[in-house]
Amino acid sequence: MQQTEKYWNLINRIVLIAIIIMAGVGVVLAFAPKVKQLQAYQNKFDELQHRIDVTVAAEKDLKEKQLRFRTDPDFVEKVAHEVGYARRSETIYHFPEETGYNGAEF
Repeated sequence: MQQTEKYWNLINRIVLIAIIIMAGVGVVLAFAPKVKQLQAYQNKFDELQHRIDVTVAAEKDLKEKQLRFRTDPDFVEKVAHEVGYARRSETIYHFPEETGYNGAEF
């Protein structure tokens, strides 16, 4: 009788362990897609956060330039010259880009 109880106790333990393992595997399989989805959302969040950071930096740069346009006449003149504007008293010279000439051939 004791021998039979030992076997039943052993069988009960094995079945209980198997049920716990199957439940654990079931939980892992149930949440694996959600973990992948969370990782995808995290990657998208990181990408969007980077884009926000770049946009904020560009906005800051534009605001600084805007302030300089209002307060710094030398900056305004420099930018105007860069885009091709000049004062009435100034003469603009355009030099063509040299291509294919290295100065060694005559």
